[in-house]
Amino acid sequence: MTHSLHRFGDEEDLKQDFVVMAMPSKGLNDVGSGPKIKRHLEICAKHHPVNLGGMKVGNACDYSFEEIISHSNDYVSTFNGVFTDRDTVRDTVKELKEANLGLSTVISGVYTETKSIADELGFVPHTVNFSLGIWGKKELLPEPEILEIVTLCGHGMISQHLVRFYMNKVAKGYDAHKAALELGHFCYCAIANIDRIETVLRKGISHPKEQKG
Repeated sequence: MTHSLHRFGDEEDLKQDFVVMAMPSKGLNDVGSGPKIKRHLEICAKHHPVNLGGMKVGNACDYSFEEIISHSNDYVSTFNGVFTDRDTVRDTVKELKEANLGLSTVISGVYTETKSIADELGFVPHTVNFSLGIWGKKELLPEPEILEIVTLCGHGMISQHLVRFYMNKVAKGYDAHKAALELGHFCYCAIANIDRIETVLRKGISHPKEQKG
């Protein structure tokens, strides 16, 4: 899974942004995977993620953890928990390892942090993927603050225009947490970090692009 690799921000902010995802393998262990998926979600929920769920079960912007877990079934899809600190991720992955569910599991975050977690838990990663950054006409990209939010959805489902809309609303007094949930709703794979969205919305845009026309 590489859709969680391209999150934009400085290193210290990204050190507070982790995704723990799991997926059954089609034709290998997908049939009868419902109880395993449910247990994966239960373990993640136990450690208080800021988002939880997946494309087939919904996310924490719309449903409670209990509702998301109850939606789980034999789906060949990703199931995710989003966390904001390293030690919580370590404890979550430790419990997942002990549960030995047989699901392919990926930890996404700053490499030095995820590697140290793997070292502490005594396992060697099967695969390591890195983002090579943004290439091309970067001058056409939106402001850095906008990128910090839209890249939290690896499938690009959070519109930059909607982010600006909510930034303006928050600047006028709209509740930032509610705005973060409303934006996170559009990330159907449930990897949006709601805490980061709220933080960025509160900051607003410090260097808006020059308006043309």
